[in-house]
Amino acid sequence: MLTVPGQWVDDEIFGLVQEVGIGPLGEWLPFLGRTVLPRAALVALVVIGTVAVLRRRWSRVLMGASVVLMSVPTSWLLRQWLPRPDHGYSYVENTLPSTHVTAVTAAVVAIALLIPLRPAWLDRVLLGLVALACLGSVVGYAHRPSDVLASVLLVGVVAGLVGAISVPRRPTSTPTHAPPGSAPR
Repeated sequence: MLTVPGQWVDDEIFGLVQEVGIGPLGEWLPFLGRTVLPRAALVALVVIGTVAVLRRRWSRVLMGASVVLMSVPTSWLLRQWLPRPDHGYSYVENTLPSTHVTAVTAAVVAIALLIPLRPAWLDRVLLGLVALACLGSVVGYAHRPSDVLASVLLVGVVAGLVGAISVPRRPTSTPTHAPPGSAPR
């Protein structure tokens, strides 16, 4: 967040989220969100991606790979380049966006792309994994709420661009003009 009000809101949400991490959850949520989930999401993506390759779903494989391979490096680069002014509510160093959350979110989006016909419960599980990764990073003091939100939004933008580029366009048909009174072809 660049503004004083933005950093204040971020700090208030940060404080509220810390109330979730009481007792053992204070240790388990960061461990799950920052250690287990990124690795598990990568393993799941490799397995599901391999199945998609074997089934020759090339366009879906390319779309999923593009989302991951564009999102994760972009997340890391943004954190190196973006400034975060110190208004008294924030870490001194920039932690926006979270590469861990970006990796989990990009893997989840890629998995969703690779399994086009999936049950509704799987969508809820995938969404829950992203939420758990976000929560783990914030509860573990690795990132602020705006950092994890930026990660999710970054993957959304990349996925939207990949989808817009990848959607096959229907050829426009040139209308044939028949003489008046004749039957259509």
